[in-house]
Amino acid sequence: MSAGSSKQQTYGWYFLFVYLILLWITRDTVSFSAASTQGTAATFFLANAFLSYNTQYLLPAILLTWLANKLFSRFSGGGRWTAGVAIFLGAITTLFFYANAKLHALYGMFVNGFVVNLIVTPGGIESLGGSNATTLTFALIALGFVAVHALLLFVAKKLSDRGNLSGKGKWLVPVVALFLVSSCADRATYAYSSALGDSRILAYSEGIPYYVGVTARSLFKTLGFKVNAKQANLSVKDEGASSLNYPLHPLDFKQPAKPLNIVWLVSESLRADMLDQEIMPATWDFAQHGQRFTHHFSGGNGTRNGIFTMFTGIPGNYWESFFELNRGAPIIDVLQKQNYQMSLYTSAKFSYPEFDKTIFSKVPASELHTLESGAGWQRDRENVGNLLKFIDQRDPKRPFFTFMFFESPHARYYFPPESVIRTPYRDDINYATLSKEQLRNDIVPIKNRYINAVHHLDSQFARVFDYLKQNNLLDNTIVIVTGDHGEEFMEAGYWGHNSTISDPQVRTPMVLWVPGMVPGVHDKMTSHLDIIPTIMPMLGVTNPVEDYSVGISLLSPQKRDHVIITAWTDVGYIDDTAKITLPIGVQTSGRHVTDVHDKPLEGAEADKVFEQKQGKLLAMMKELGRYKKKANP
Repeated sequence: MSAGSSKQQTYGWYFLFVYLILLWITRDTVSFSAASTQGTAATFFLANAFLSYNTQYLLPAILLTWLANKLFSRFSGGGRWTAGVAIFLGAITTLFFYANAKLHALYGMFVNGFVVNLIVTPGGIESLGGSNATTLTFALIALGFVAVHALLLFVAKKLSDRGNLSGKGKWLVPVVALFLVSSCADRATYAYSSALGDSRILAYSEGIPYYVGVTARSLFKTLGFKVNAKQANLSVKDEGASSLNYPLHPLDFKQPAKPLNIVWLVSESLRADMLDQEIMPATWDFAQHGQRFTHHFSGGNGTRNGIFTMFTGIPGNYWESFFELNRGAPIIDVLQKQNYQMSLYTSAKFSYPEFDKTIFSKVPASELHTLESGAGWQRDRENVGNLLKFIDQRDPKRPFFTFMFFESPHARYYFPPESVIRTPYRDDINYATLSKEQLRNDIVPIKNRYINAVHHLDSQFARVFDYLKQNNLLDNTIVIVTGDHGEEFMEAGYWGHNSTISDPQVRTPMVLWVPGMVPGVHDKMTSHLDIIPTIMPMLGVTNPVEDYSVGISLLSPQKRDHVIITAWTDVGYIDDTAKITLPIGVQTSGRHVTDVHDKPLEGAEADKVFEQKQGKLLAMMKELGRYKKKANP
């Protein structure tokens, strides 16, 4: 056997082993058992997509190894360099999809723009709250993958030396043929199912990482098939910064004779059901004297969209436009024009998400205060002290605005010993070793950690409330208390946030104090999008709300019939009977339909709900596009 043939066989065996590892890793994201209940077509589609896409995942490593061999074969010892490249590429590919599978199991998503942004943006990795044990475990896992792939290449070399793959290149023909047939089969099945509106098959594509569906409605219509136009996916387009038209008209205001101060308190991951007498006694007591909104929704299932929507009053699909234009929130412009003193605090970072380049871009850096050392609860304590010091040392002749973002309830949910009200609780959380099965078994002690952290948060809110009361500032100060989003503990199948629009992930407390207003409890549906329409008129803004927000004043008798939830790749519609998510931009996932209690609806049942809501979904699309420039006729 020639040296070239032996090397080809070695890498043939090696990448076959790597392919089998990929199949084993990605098997958990697909459900062959569920597909089998939908008939042969669903199983046929899923099997072909599973086989062909795992081949595609491996193609870059194969091609780069081939190029490395061509390059290094000219030099003495080049074979070792090629082997190193093959080991590295194989390990990095399988490690990536291993992380992908873990991410999907815990949070229902694959590595996407959110995860990439988390990694590359300053403050992103820190926001995860990972421990040293987590970092060490990840490093050991990565080294383990490299060692396994080195062993696989060694075994491949031994098999190659035995000459088990005789005939140079003959094995390549059936492999390529199988790949092409499998790829064509899954795409043809997807296109056919899409044309006929068969959502039973389309849904299974979402378990295949980065599946890109092929549609051919016009072709099937030409061939005489009855195309189901009603089942076409509605999707939200992002035309970019050049299309932004916000606000619709310049904001006009008449400054109040006695302008009100504003204290805006927002907590990370504060779910609605935490506001009770046991867990948050101080906030509960404060709410009894103000306005409490019991059916309140964030504008997103993550920090970026949650805070963006509460400060702009428009959906999160405008974030990229604001970011590209370095556009700030109009309320900041109004406050600055009215000579407000400002001081903003975060126990995370203003750079992640990039609030310093969006809603707070017009706030001088000297007024944006970040703490980075210590656990979240420790930073919260220090920041509250700094916030109260700012109020104490302000110019009393001028109104003030202060904002603080609290970190206590952020995973891994740290708290001091005196805040313990629920036991048992997990001592720590190691993300690297956490599996979905382990999560299910430990979810109660993990949630107890969260509850203890929220109890500590309440003690810090109490410091602000007490200061305002003791200094008679509640007579001329608006106070807002809410969360950026919620936090799920497997109630709908996932932990954390940023994955779905389940109630635990998107419902937050909402407490509003307005001087002189009779206390009230409001059970109507409200949203973060409604905060700006509530505050702007109090600042003397005279424009119609539609100029700057899609929301409705929290204090208006008008009731909304739905809310909009924006995520990184999807937009959610929620009303009093159903929840529907739709893709934003390039289709990265299909539509999802659940009932209002987060029970998934599938097949004909989901199709029926989707058809019933078509009119409302189209109305929502208009809301999402209200601040886009209209094309010239």
